[in-house]
Amino acid sequence: MYKYDDNTIDRSNTASVKYEEMDMKFGRDDLTPLWVADMDIKAPDFIIDAIKKRAEHGIFGYSKRMPEFYDSIVNWLDTRHDLKVTSEDIEYAPGVVFLLNMMIRKFTEKGDKIIIQPPVYYPFKSVIEGNDRVVMESELVLKGDKYEMDFEDLKKKASHPDCKMMLLCSPHNPTGRVWKKEELEKLGRICIDNDVLVVSDEIHYDLVYKPNKHIPFASISDEFKKNSITCTAPSKTFNIAGLHSAFCIINDKERMDIYRSELGLLDLNRSNVFSQTVTQTVYENGHEWVDGVNEFLKGNMEYCVDYINKNIDGIHALELEGTYLLWMDCRGLHLSLEKLDDLFINKAGLALDSGHWFGKPGEGFMRLNLACPREVLKDSLEKLEAAVKSL
Repeated sequence: MYKYDDNTIDRSNTASVKYEEMDMKFGRDDLTPLWVADMDIKAPDFIIDAIKKRAEHGIFGYSKRMPEFYDSIVNWLDTRHDLKVTSEDIEYAPGVVFLLNMMIRKFTEKGDKIIIQPPVYYPFKSVIEGNDRVVMESELVLKGDKYEMDFEDLKKKASHPDCKMMLLCSPHNPTGRVWKKEELEKLGRICIDNDVLVVSDEIHYDLVYKPNKHIPFASISDEFKKNSITCTAPSKTFNIAGLHSAFCIINDKERMDIYRSELGLLDLNRSNVFSQTVTQTVYENGHEWVDGVNEFLKGNMEYCVDYINKNIDGIHALELEGTYLLWMDCRGLHLSLEKLDDLFINKAGLALDSGHWFGKPGEGFMRLNLACPREVLKDSLEKLEAAVKSL
């Protein structure tokens, strides 16, 4: 098992969004940041060594993505996710949110309706509305401690003549669900029957806790592969979000040609040399890292769930199947949205993502990033416990 560094690392003076933008988001800069979804865990040495080696060359001119780059992705997808694609199915992107914007702009028209499943990653709504499309919400249903899709509602929404696309979040952020094959099959069949294109954000696809297994939407059948676009990246897995190393999988040649043409027009068809180096490196050498970091994150998740559910009355943490983003039900505190934010920010000194950011079904919830040293979590939960007891 890969040995990674779990020591607390000072991220001040590194232009980290998680730290440097707290005052903009929360009105204070002295909070423990458990919000932005990157890890406070050092990247593995093989990444750092690869960057150093490339930097030592000393020339950073225009660069071409070589066959070995694509081969590393193809092999990773096949080995770890049973998804068989070719290099022609893969294309670079600066980020997944960029991809969502691109797919909406190129494959829908203004006024078209696009389905999302709230509570869901909040850029889903903003990229739809920001591109003059219409959001159709098919809310997830919380049954006990587990969210489920409402297939009857989904079928109703997909059958609307103006509905042209669905944004799928898999694994799901913020609920931590890892969708089962049967669930994805039902969703996929509804979309095919109604000529709805599935754009699947699978950025957390490597961060899944046993016995759960991520099923790429495009792996289910050739029909599903043709009717979908997968958007993903190694950034969450290996904590390299700042290197802009996303990519998409488009099996339909006409759609891929449209995307590549637009990428070229925007002069974004070439990634920087460090992004290329690191992407190939992690997919060639990262298997042990992924296994090890998932064990560490699962331990953090189990620690948080156990501590919260035993010690903090009024808050219930849902056990994650995947991602490192803990979804906490705070409705038992019976606080307004403003007072709930005040509890976490001003009384506990914590910066978390408020549940209402993820849509109305997220009201009364909070999202906590547990990808940090255990000592940080221990201190944070003790402060939260004391804050709740002070109410």
